[in-house]
Amino acid sequence: MNTLRVETTQNVFLEYNLAGLGERILAFLIDLSVMFSYIWIYLSLVSMFGKKSVSDTEFYLIYFFTFILPLSMYTLVQEVFFNGQTIGKRIMHIKVVNCDGRQPSLTQYVVRWLFRMIDIWATLGILGIIVAATNKYYQRLGDLAADTCLIKLKSATQLTRQVIIPEFDKLYQPKYPQVLLLSDTDINYIKEAVLSYEKFGNEEVLVPFVKKLKELLNIQDSKSNHHSFLRQIIRDYTYLTSQEEEKV
Repeated sequence: MNTLRVETTQNVFLEYNLAGLGERILAFLIDLSVMFSYIWIYLSLVSMFGKKSVSDTEFYLIYFFTFILPLSMYTLVQEVFFNGQTIGKRIMHIKVVNCDGRQPSLTQYVVRWLFRMIDIWATLGILGIIVAATNKYYQRLGDLAADTCLIKLKSATQLTRQVIIPEFDKLYQPKYPQVLLLSDTDINYIKEAVLSYEKFGNEEVLVPFVKKLKELLNIQDSKSNHHSFLRQIIRDYTYLTSQEEEKV
């Protein structure tokens, strides 16, 4: 399975699995069903209420802004405002990203949206499928033109399996009780750094975390190596927060 390797702002390298062709097609079909549902509801309302007392010009203006425009802009608006996802992509747990891992710009979203006319509608999706099936990032023409790709989002259960969850005995004594000054988000970043180091062996990703933690928590320890130090931080934080939860 092809992957996209991304460097975060914390200098941590993360690997995301790319959304496969099947997942992209399923996401599109879900979005298509949403659009067909909207069409059915809209036409039902029009047949019920008709034009009423509005003129032809007013009717066509209303028709354009409430029917043509929402359907044609469906993908673009959702991807822009929902962080690279449509309803279909959200259900399939995939999203659009820049090929260097950053959030796509508005221009990139517009480019991939414009190419839908060629990739999907003009060729009944055949061209998009052929192009996506023949390149390593499963990109259709719109993605190639916009330099975007689709990645799989990790589910909560997948994250739980990947984080470092230590086991404790009853006599466990935290080495750094001040770790409670950290947040869950801080610890998750540390876990990502440790997992990245254990997978790729690049100790440089640990250095900024170790330096920042020692400053923030006023730790003078210089004996333990970076990896052991960060694992100890994770163990202490997990133990202390679990104890607090038990008290509650």
